[in-house]
Amino acid sequence: MPRKARAAASDAREDIMSAAALSTMSAGVVSAMGAVGAAVIKMHKEAMEKKPDWFWHLFAKCEAKAARIAEQAAHGPQACGDATFIEDYARQLPKLMASALEAREKALKTK
Repeated sequence: MPRKARAAASDAREDIMSAAALSTMSAGVVSAMGAVGAAVIKMHKEAMEKKPDWFWHLFAKCEAKAARIAEQAAHGPQACGDATFIEDYARQLPKLMASALEAREKALKTK
């Protein structure tokens, strides 16, 4: 990953979760979030290469939304904490990113 792209990804992660929030998570959860993010980036490498600044902005928004959804699920009555968080995060992030890219392509075609 190019240095600029890696820096943007780090900044995006810091934007969606404060240092205090990250410190309360286990190292496994933070590592899994990184792995999920890397997989999503690989899935949409073409879009990233076309418009990198736009892609990282969109990725940060999708990552934030996935984290919010997963956090809510992790506090449910049948939840198992970190396991539920990463399970929901891994399920939501690819869906959110794919739908956001699809919506963008559709909007560009109508112009």
